[in-house]
Amino acid sequence: MIIFNITSQVAPEVQENWLEWMQTYYIPKVLSIGLFEDITILKVSMDQPMDPTFATQYKTTSKEILQRYLNTEGPHHKKEMQDKFGEQVLSFETHLELISKQS
Repeated sequence: MIIFNITSQVAPEVQENWLEWMQTYYIPKVLSIGLFEDITILKVSMDQPMDPTFATQYKTTSKEILQRYLNTEGPHHKKEMQDKFGEQVLSFETHLELISKQS
């Protein structure tokens, strides 16, 4: 499994709006293209006082599928978020590959 992780620091004044937009518009739009199995939003817990931080994880089955997204839809989706929230949402991306999972 390949996980495309976007960690976003969200200004407190737009947090509610951002979460609602992500859950009702953005994530359904990304899922509708059929490249990801599921998308999860996690809140990063930290003891340090700072803007709320979230990790959004997009799960897919291969590096090739992720690369297809990054080459086609990804730039448009990134621009859409930038246009809507500007510098009130600061993000960085990481690509993760599941090596082992134990239950």
